[in-house]
Amino acid sequence: MLRKLYEDGYAQYLDSAYRLALDMSRSCYPTYADGLKTRQDFDEAAKRPFKRDNYTMLLYEQEGKALGLIQYYVLDEDKYVQPDIFCIEQGYGMAVEEFAEYLHRELPGYTLHFVVSEKNTEAVGALEGLGASRDEVSLVGVMRFEEYSPLPETDGVVPVTRENFSTFAELHSQWDGKMYWDNAHLLEALDDWHICYVQKEGRALAAVYYRYVDGSMEIFGIDFEGDRFDEGCFRALMVRALNESKRDGMKDMTFFHDEESRPAVNSVGIRTIDTYFGYSYKL
Repeated sequence: MLRKLYEDGYAQYLDSAYRLALDMSRSCYPTYADGLKTRQDFDEAAKRPFKRDNYTMLLYEQEGKALGLIQYYVLDEDKYVQPDIFCIEQGYGMAVEEFAEYLHRELPGYTLHFVVSEKNTEAVGALEGLGASRDEVSLVGVMRFEEYSPLPETDGVVPVTRENFSTFAELHSQWDGKMYWDNAHLLEALDDWHICYVQKEGRALAAVYYRYVDGSMEIFGIDFEGDRFDEGCFRALMVRALNESKRDGMKDMTFFHDEESRPAVNSVGIRTIDTYFGYSYKL
């Protein structure tokens, strides 16, 4: 059973929910088991439904016993819904199925996006049992900037502005229709992003795009010309992004990457801690 929680009743469930949030097998992404986020971060995130109209918090119960906390947000213009807290003591798969049924009633025609660790086998089984599409498989890397010493930068790395966005857009167009942060969405929110590319003969060979959120830096993606990994471009972009983030006073960072880039990622001081699966499911 799912029951909506309000500001006067949710706090009593936070201790148990946070304990579950530290276990990747019983929670979703964003993870609080990364060694970066704190209990204070979790508590602040849990206040969002009472400050923002597009967030909702639910209590998951079975036979009158509280078994977990679910929080999700909705982007109506994109018919997009995603949980950012999904902490369940037991019966995770059943909770996922019940949540999907709930959303079918509340948000028909929307698409549920759900990101979990490979360790959360119950969630994986439930989502695949529903027929959800596994759209992403990614390694998760983390770094504390207090542990990072700036590295020498490479010439030819260009910051993206509105004036030269079209050069980046030509490269990033390979993802149009395949991810939320396509060219249109990035351009609309450009002030919230840091983007730079490696330039050669007037074109972008590779690009990185990242943002700052509450003192943390998250690299959302790195594009390559022809979608072919280039270690030289990769390292040039990573060093620029890490150096800039440290100069800007960021505390830590998260970077989602793949096996091919893992040696280069680890070589600049980023630790790989998990593999996540990203699913989408049409309601």
